[in-house]
Amino acid sequence: MNRILLLLIVTLAIVSSSLTICNAEDAIEPEQKVILFDGRSFDGWFRYLRNNQGNVDQTWKIKPRGILACVGKPAGYIRTVKAYKNYKLHFEYRWPARPGNNGALVHMVGEDRVWPKSLECQGGYRNQGDFWEIGGLEFNEHKIGGHRVRGRRVLKYGEHNEKEPGRWNVYEIWCVGGTVRPYVNGKLMNEATDCSVTSGKICLQSEGVPIEYRNIYIEPAKDLPWPVKPAKKTVLFNGKDLDGWVRFTPDDKADTDKKWTVDKVWSVRDGVIRCEGKPNGYIRTVESYADYKLHLEWRWPEKPTNSGVLLHRAGIDRTWPRCVEAQLMHQNAGDFWLLNHSMINVDGKQIGPKDYANAKKKHPSNEKPLGQWNSYDIVCDGKTVTLYVNGLLQNKGDNSNPSYGPICLQSEGSPIEFRNIYLEPIPKK
Repeated sequence: MNRILLLLIVTLAIVSSSLTICNAEDAIEPEQKVILFDGRSFDGWFRYLRNNQGNVDQTWKIKPRGILACVGKPAGYIRTVKAYKNYKLHFEYRWPARPGNNGALVHMVGEDRVWPKSLECQGGYRNQGDFWEIGGLEFNEHKIGGHRVRGRRVLKYGEHNEKEPGRWNVYEIWCVGGTVRPYVNGKLMNEATDCSVTSGKICLQSEGVPIEYRNIYIEPAKDLPWPVKPAKKTVLFNGKDLDGWVRFTPDDKADTDKKWTVDKVWSVRDGVIRCEGKPNGYIRTVESYADYKLHLEWRWPEKPTNSGVLLHRAGIDRTWPRCVEAQLMHQNAGDFWLLNHSMINVDGKQIGPKDYANAKKKHPSNEKPLGQWNSYDIVCDGKTVTLYVNGLLQNKGDNSNPSYGPICLQSEGSPIEFRNIYLEPIPKK
């Protein structure tokens, strides 16, 4: 009898696993705008409360003007009946009274429970854009260390971008392949890549206090919001702080004063970014960019050693990420370094893909003496990268792979300073 019971349990587990896989494969990829909430009914939605207790009609109601209202208790969610993949989710929300906690769950798979396997794009007041991993869904995070995330929270980039209670906010979540990007009122708040689940149902939580939603729909996500192709001059460094940048140091940990290593490595004063040079790491733009002219200036305040400008950073944050490096090592500015299996063609010869590969500059060093400012002008036009050092063409490569991504400034050796960092569009031919 026990053997039969065990066989039945194993069989049910296999069937359940197969159904989960089939559901993922059957996920719908929208070809046009799909209205998820019609403003009049719960068609296409399933309402769930913890342990099926409570009354869903009391927790979730439809108000005039197409507003979906949730009282926040008991804990649970409303989810789409169908699963989706490769989409942009749009909804608007507001707190009608005292703000509190909530969230949008994407890539929800498996059984209904509190809380189901999914990636939560946090909706708590002033925490929109944080991530919570739920139920074993793993991803690579980009806030602190580029580590694989399981069972914890990942904070958003910078400050919140929410409006005051009573006002409507716009939440847009791009779910493309294994990448999830939440935007709050147009501002990118976070990024998860290489998600272990890349499709599933969409849930809106009931978790604490009243909240209201409207204009809930998905759209195709073929035209990604990244990389950004600047249409006008775009200042990357505002001269005051590192807003728009993410600081990365491997295995970064807080000390007894709750200071992170990155806080001690990078600082801003008098319109200049100061990097201490140790430990190795970098700051990178939050946004990814393509097709631009990058201008920056650098100088060595002390004995010069090594640094670099990392272009088209791809994959997770790591000490030496996949990228095309415009070298800044003293007397070597203008060299290319191809890191972590990236590649580029220089003078008809393919450089890379290897762990590391180098293409020397065309002319002897034309860097200025210690303490003086140098200029780097880098043109990234499609898959072509051109490096100018103090106005002199020092290198050019084509067929770059990768060909877009965040821009990084390295910490690699000794103190270095940067200023006047901006992008300009490439003139149309």
